[in-house]
Amino acid sequence: KIARTEGFAGFYSGIIPTLTVAVPSFAISYSVYGSLKEYALDDDLFYNLRKIDGKSGEETLGFVLTLMCGAASGTMSTLVTFPFDTVRRRMQIQNLHIEPEDRLSAGQQIRNIMTKEGVRGIYRGLPPELLKVVPMVGTMFLVYEQMKNMLNVRSQKP
Repeated sequence: KIARTEGFAGFYSGIIPTLTVAVPSFAISYSVYGSLKEYALDDDLFYNLRKIDGKSGEETLGFVLTLMCGAASGTMSTLVTFPFDTVRRRMQIQNLHIEPEDRLSAGQQIRNIMTKEGVRGIYRGLPPELLKVVPMVGTMFLVYEQMKNMLNVRSQKP
């Protein structure tokens, strides 16, 4: 149906708004994870949660610390990018139910939400999103660290 009504480009409808949310989200997540990892490896508060590599003697994050740093980075990234995700979702929904001439732009959507619903409207749906993101990003970084270990990838320190 999409190919018939919208053509080939219809399959990529909404890719720009999706990437506008996804790219910053991953960038923030990896940046925050790297900072938290560095902090956890340097601060004595987390000493008992670290793991010592048997071969190299290098201190690494243990299972729990990796999950915690990943979950925290996912939370931070979600808090920053969620308003844009809300606007993206509303724009996608309006494409299904509103005639093209009556649709709101992204800027109009933000003004409309803030005027009618305030900050609560921009963050509507945040708790279920965090229930999804926290374990997902924690697990993603756990797998990331395990794969680095399996592939024998070592970080280069100056």
